[in-house]
Amino acid sequence: MNSFDDELNTSIKKHTFSVFELNSLIKEIFDSTPIFKNILVKGEISNWKGKNSSGHIYFSLKDDKSTIKCVMFKYDTFSLSKDYKDGDEVILTCSLSSYPAGGTYQLIVKNIKREGDGDLLLKRLELIKKLEKEGFFDQSRKKKLPTFPYKIGIIVGYNSAASKDLEINIIRRWPLVELNFYYSLVQGKEAPLDLIKNIKRADSDENDVLIIARGGGSLEDLSCFDDEDLIRVIATLKTPLISAVGHEINRSITDFIADKYASTPTGAAEIVVPNKEEILEDLSQDKEYLNSIIKNYLSNYEHKIEILKNNKSLISLDKIYDSYFEKIEKYKISIDNIYTSYLDKIFNKIKNLSLLSESFNPYNILNKGYCIIKNDNNEIIYESNLLKNEEDAEIIFKDKTVKTKIINKEK
Repeated sequence: MNSFDDELNTSIKKHTFSVFELNSLIKEIFDSTPIFKNILVKGEISNWKGKNSSGHIYFSLKDDKSTIKCVMFKYDTFSLSKDYKDGDEVILTCSLSSYPAGGTYQLIVKNIKREGDGDLLLKRLELIKKLEKEGFFDQSRKKKLPTFPYKIGIIVGYNSAASKDLEINIIRRWPLVELNFYYSLVQGKEAPLDLIKNIKRADSDENDVLIIARGGGSLEDLSCFDDEDLIRVIATLKTPLISAVGHEINRSITDFIADKYASTPTGAAEIVVPNKEEILEDLSQDKEYLNSIIKNYLSNYEHKIEILKNNKSLISLDKIYDSYFEKIEKYKISIDNIYTSYLDKIFNKIKNLSLLSESFNPYNILNKGYCIIKNDNNEIIYESNLLKNEEDAEIIFKDKTVKTKIINKEK
């Protein structure tokens, strides 16, 4: 030990620390020691309460012998792809520090991963490399989407937020379309086979375009959309496919293989159909443009006639002028009437179809106090004789769906 260390030890021993000074010194030692930076700690989550009012997350990490407090500050929580709960086995990327006011040490968490996500990620990367060698990601194999689809097949979870978002936004944008839903499992071990069955069915039903959607999720949640068999089926579809499975932070292989990717179901709705308001606006602008062309065309002829009229070498030009000008005016009125009538018919047809589509929307009656009853096969019950005793059914209200059972039905 050198003289400087001796002097430092002597001064420290002679100094009387306040509690806060001592705790601050301990914190400085923790924060300045490289070995405590960016370490990996494995354990089980406990006391998880989610984000507090400031956006921070406080919890504990434990194993069978010990517990340590943890904090994840607001700006680091944005990287979380899902919420966690007590009992989850995780691996933390963190640094060791202390909290001077409480005299406790804690982990400052930068990232949280489920234990086992590493294996999923490794398998996923291996599959991506394999598919890339086989040309699955080539842009040349992607199919073009139709501009004005009439039938859209949607592969999505039953009664999910994604299915509702797609239905509401597609009908709002383009009410002339027919939606065919193919409800499927979108998570778990049985999901890949169920997705394959439904996507094949949707492809064979002569839809103009398909959408496969889910409201995002963690790597584990989306693992069924990284299934190799599912990917190979998607590559053989004859119908163009839009994928809205994962968000930007967690995109599935299905998102990369599909003909078009959307980060959300709402984004898929905006891709798959045009906006009727924009189409009407475009038609209106086209009308104005064609009118201006016709006016310029007629103006040029009027100018030529005016030149002829003022030519003194021509005899009785006034009569010739009047005759041609009268014909031009008639042609002008006739063309304008025909074009205006044609556009008016188009506008009225779109508006009428939009109103008709809204009138046939069965969910509109829910706002008037009515209900919709569906049997166990997801069929709408419109006559009492379609109900059976002991059969499960659903009653759809304006705000929620209630499951029920038919008991003592009168014959």
